[in-house]
Amino acid sequence: MFYRLNFFQKTTTLCFLYAIVFSISFYLFKFSLEAINSWEIILLNFLQVWDLMLVGFLFFQTFKYVRMPANFYLQKKHESKKYFKYLGVNLFRLLLINSFFRHLNKRVYLKGKPKEYLITFIEETKQSETSHIISGIFPLSIQLLYLKYGLIEHFIWLSIFNLILNLYPLLLQRMNRFSMLLKYPNLTNRN
Repeated sequence: MFYRLNFFQKTTTLCFLYAIVFSISFYLFKFSLEAINSWEIILLNFLQVWDLMLVGFLFFQTFKYVRMPANFYLQKKHESKKYFKYLGVNLFRLLLINSFFRHLNKRVYLKGKPKEYLITFIEETKQSETSHIISGIFPLSIQLLYLKYGLIEHFIWLSIFNLILNLYPLLLQRMNRFSMLLKYPNLTNRN
């Protein structure tokens, strides 16, 4: 979206948009402190995570090719099929592809794509994974504030939404990339 702008325009645009995102987040946090029932707490924490997910999304709309160090994207010894299955990533995947969320990022779906798209797919999984890391850090800071103020119900709900909307998508991107690299080992030679 913004990746064609020059660096100054990118950083200015990103700062402006982040000011809006963090202002909304501040007010959601403030309103959540005044919430009197569980439904309000749930709704405000859900909106809080969605709002803060914009941090990662907007970052990659501005700086599309920024990545973590290359070794971050390599499969770790413990990241086996059993590991992902034990964590419930397969169940999460099933729920995701049968929900409206599947329409949010069509670049990370392979159905109907030519084999040449696999290299792009690998890069898209890295971008999505990094975006979810960035997006997950900010709700984590709000979670710590909730703990500081002794708002355990707030902390629990924000933790649940952060897990569902950031951690599990991150794990799913890793699982998908590793299974694709296992199926097509020559893709690593091109990356």
